[in-house]
Amino acid sequence: MTKEIKKYSEKEYESHGDIMYKIGKQDAFKSILKTEVSWSVKMSDENWDLDTIIVGDGSLKDIRFIKTVLSDEQNSDGSFKREIVESIAKDGTVKEVWLAADRAYKKAVKLYGDWHYFLESVVLKGREEKVICTFYGS
Repeated sequence: MTKEIKKYSEKEYESHGDIMYKIGKQDAFKSILKTEVSWSVKMSDENWDLDTIIVGDGSLKDIRFIKTVLSDEQNSDGSFKREIVESIAKDGTVKEVWLAADRAYKKAVKLYGDWHYFLESVVLKGREEKVICTFYGS
């Protein structure tokens, strides 16, 4: 008696291969940067690397980086208080934004016991002063 081996279609194979390539690439860069934060940001260019500019036009320096954390404390209406943790991204490259994300995450862990280490969204906001607003998942 032999067990039948599932045959994957070319489309399934390519889809899974692409996903595994993206995960491997992100994990390799995480290892290089020695961060605890995992990069889960959807990138518009599949050929991105650590020098890819992800926020701004490349001219921004020392950009405020904001991570919002739900604390254990509650407001009078029973909702959990949001706390802000900040760090600075030296510029708008993936590398510097990722390192700022890692610093903010480590502060959030220390101050609030936060455990959300998957950086999922990075948005540049503000007219005058530019600020990187983020969303982390777990």
